[in-house]
Amino acid sequence: QVQTALTQAVDDDRFEQEGLLAFPERTIPKTYAAKRAGFEVKAYPAIADQGDSVALTLCEDEISQAQTMWNGQSRLLLLQLPSPIKYLHAKLPNKAKLGLYFNPYGKVLDLVDDCIRAGVYQLMGKHGAPAWTPEAFAVLKDKVAGELNQAVADIALQVEEVLSLAHAVKKRLKGKIDLAMAMAMSDIQAQLDGLIFRGFVTETGAERLKDLGRYLEALSRRLDKLAIDPHRDRAHLLKIQQVQQAYRSLLNKQPKGKPLAPEVAEIRWMLEELRVSYFAQTLGTPYPISDKRILQQINSL
Repeated sequence: QVQTALTQAVDDDRFEQEGLLAFPERTIPKTYAAKRAGFEVKAYPAIADQGDSVALTLCEDEISQAQTMWNGQSRLLLLQLPSPIKYLHAKLPNKAKLGLYFNPYGKVLDLVDDCIRAGVYQLMGKHGAPAWTPEAFAVLKDKVAGELNQAVADIALQVEEVLSLAHAVKKRLKGKIDLAMAMAMSDIQAQLDGLIFRGFVTETGAERLKDLGRYLEALSRRLDKLAIDPHRDRAHLLKIQQVQQAYRSLLNKQPKGKPLAPEVAEIRWMLEELRVSYFAQTLGTPYPISDKRILQQINSL
């Protein structure tokens, strides 16, 4: 509704283009302002993903513009570039193929598409996306095209390892559960569901797949220790739940339907690092982490 209102207020046919299969012929301005009825209307143009095409649209702020532009340009690249699927079949070892086909989170082609989109995202970041001119997009497209096959193959290998780790944890959650461990087991299942889901490869990001493997390894080590000292596990879990509650409160304050600011979204991964520090300290974390540090971050936003 906001985008429709902006388009009507701006009344410029440049921002009413839908069903596009190529980059617009002219440069996309990063901001657009027009005077209507004595006041200035300011909007932020972007390419928007429409599934089988893209559209030129207007966003209400820079955060929405950045997210829309990123998703739209990734869709345009996916529409224009040849699929790496044949390359994957030729280059992936049998074990990785089996790992991908043993995929309880949707159809295997959905998982492969997820790996491909994650590869496009990774290369877009590497080569300075998004592009704002037709010429810059052509350069971006050529660079992504030259590296996409190998990037997706590398991602698929990491995803196979992640799925194997997740499957091993899932197997250990089956069967009878001691009452003293029930709360921890429920939390472990919830954490697993939050890490591995349909679309997790793109949402996690290629750069974070190694971290994802570490989080799953930490889950396995937590299960090793749980039977020995469930009370220690519970003490850690109570601290985690306190931080999770504070984070949920912060999320509830965010504008509905808008992408999260990067500093807000990052807290989700800080929580995963907190779990590693509690349950599998020897695996290490990339930076010092504690419940107090995360709560300070939440309170500062």
